[in-house]
Amino acid sequence: MRTTFVKEENMYPTAFRTFFLAAFATMLTFLSAAPAEAVPLYARQTGQKCASCHLGGNFHELTASGREFKLLGYTEGERETIPVSAMLQASMTKISSYNGADASQFPRDGDLVAQQVSLFSGGKVTNNVGAFIQWTYDGIAHHSNLDNADIRYAAKTKIGGKALIYGLSLNNNPTVQDVFNSVPAWGFPYASPAGGTPAMTPAAGTLIDGGLAQQVAGINAYVDWNDNLYAEIGGYKTADGVFSFMRAGQDTVASRYTISGTSPYWRLALHGDNGAHHWMVGAYGMVADIYADPTDAGSPTNRFKDIALDGQYQYGSGQDRWSVQTTWIHEKTDWNLAEIGNGVDNGSDTLNTFRIKGSYFYNNLVGGTVGLFSTTGSSDSAHYSSSANGSPDSRGYILEVDYLPLSNVKLAAQYTGYTKFNGSSSNYDGSGRNAGDNNTLYLLGWLLF
Repeated sequence: MRTTFVKEENMYPTAFRTFFLAAFATMLTFLSAAPAEAVPLYARQTGQKCASCHLGGNFHELTASGREFKLLGYTEGERETIPVSAMLQASMTKISSYNGADASQFPRDGDLVAQQVSLFSGGKVTNNVGAFIQWTYDGIAHHSNLDNADIRYAAKTKIGGKALIYGLSLNNNPTVQDVFNSVPAWGFPYASPAGGTPAMTPAAGTLIDGGLAQQVAGINAYVDWNDNLYAEIGGYKTADGVFSFMRAGQDTVASRYTISGTSPYWRLALHGDNGAHHWMVGAYGMVADIYADPTDAGSPTNRFKDIALDGQYQYGSGQDRWSVQTTWIHEKTDWNLAEIGNGVDNGSDTLNTFRIKGSYFYNNLVGGTVGLFSTTGSSDSAHYSSSANGSPDSRGYILEVDYLPLSNVKLAAQYTGYTKFNGSSSNYDGSGRNAGDNNTLYLLGWLLF
């Protein structure tokens, strides 16, 4: 018989006090142990402050200067003798209710944990070659692996009197090579709940939305002309053989996707800057044939076709920093004949993912973000077995407030609310669990050094 748990109504205020006291003590310990001049790798290399390349307190979000630095292959500035930086994320996650679920599904719920520790390397290697390499230790799973990796060759010339940046990227996560923050790899939320909700995230997601991260190796050719037109084309293969280092530390082949052949990827974006204003509208997509059995290259394949539209607006002047990003992803999956009636009910399924967020930061010190998300698609009871009605639909919102006591330290409080989860707002799993039971409070201390 399934045991039902009820949340403690007075838990959140206590959680706030406990977290921030512990996080503050942790930050002081690390900061006192590090030299006062310690800053992330790229800031040391260029001699610029982090805020020159990143918008407000959003460590992932690139400004025009940050985008140019990445397009030029991380090569601007002087090469570092020891090109290493590090990151620590300490967090606490609290699920709204255990209603209809077993406590074992929330093993670290309410605990203060070292969620993630990452080492970064790369930067300038030669005048035309640079890299972004991240190795991450997961403090929940107690496992480490190569995280995002982007190794580049880049150069600059002129065509018709206009500047042209061109290059090649070897990377292990479709969209990680992109320079805009509307794509999945760098989109909001920049940090997400961990530990308290490993079994309570929506079941449906498109392949391009992180499904192939750290499992593939891709080579992409790109150009950016006159700081107005960005175009990219490339292909991804399963990271095996000579490219197996691109998934170092990942789980066995049985737990991942295996691509048949090479999956084409493309990207096109129009963008521009007008004083303090920046805008971008674009599209991207890929097609992938995935083996039904990842351990058997002779098994039939399922074809995933993803196409996406995205946009971005940023404003920065004086002490004010604003930004808006949005993306819409449409995926059609054509299942192989052997799958139909076995793992799926339909010959093909569709998914549509939509996200939009807006951020404001004052003086790179305090700010906040509001985000909305939605996934809709065709019902398929066999494919979406965790849904009582076979629907993949989920939707909700994310609210986040941030405070930066130092330029490399962020304290954040994030709340995720669901109005629909795995197909329904109530009793979505047939065991009495409601969408709102998955609402999550997430407290984060984020340190870069």
